[in-house]
Amino acid sequence: MESALDDVEPLLPERSLGDILNETFVIYGRHFAKFLGLAGAVQIPATLVLLAPIENAAIYIILNLISLIALVSIFGATIYAVGQHYLTDSVMVVDCYRRLTWRLVSMAILAAIFAVITIMGLLLLSFVGVKLYSFAVATVLILGAYIVPALVGPVVIIEGVKTIAALPRAFELVRQNVLRMIWDLLVFFLVAFGLGFVLFTPFILFFPSETDALSRTLVVVSLIAPAVVVPPVLSIAITLLYYDLRVRNEGFNIEKLSQEMGLAAV
Repeated sequence: MESALDDVEPLLPERSLGDILNETFVIYGRHFAKFLGLAGAVQIPATLVLLAPIENAAIYIILNLISLIALVSIFGATIYAVGQHYLTDSVMVVDCYRRLTWRLVSMAILAAIFAVITIMGLLLLSFVGVKLYSFAVATVLILGAYIVPALVGPVVIIEGVKTIAALPRAFELVRQNVLRMIWDLLVFFLVAFGLGFVLFTPFILFFPSETDALSRTLVVVSLIAPAVVVPPVLSIAITLLYYDLRVRNEGFNIEKLSQEMGLAAV
């Protein structure tokens, strides 16, 4: 009897940074509507909440936590979606969030780790000021701090490992690739920032000066559009980088991916 994997390319290829970026947009374009739905399901409510009046520091912190939780949720769901793409050539949004729910506590811990790193990074940047050299060094340090947590997401969602065990597992994957990880993450963030800027700029240029209903609508759309479109790009790229590290270190292949995700290849 033939296996469902018989007609599937058994090995995932090794990819350069350019290959990862190209594949990111290939996957995104192939399932564009699904990724928009996946991101919009959490980002639209989260972004609308951010429009609430900020009356004190507590509300500010709560709103930012909501935004962070939304981003980590998209990250986790997108990781599973990329696996679905390779195994079934489809994306089922409900299944992506079901997988996220399966490891919800672990992803919540990951969100807390990201929050701590982000706060420390902002404090560091405010301390070093705007001098180019010190700012560049601080940026590298911050990206370095993101390396292991960035791979914890794929380890949790794909391998099913809980956060405490996922941290050393992620470190194992990156320990010989630290400089590459810093560079790749920097490029991923720059691409995401550039895409967000392109999406946001038209709204700045054509904002009506009046504070009427049209103006308020444009403000909302200008916030929602980048918030929905950009996060899947970054999440797909990080997932593909995780695949590549495993391919190079462990001979990771489609069959192994299928086993870990509990999803048959078709």
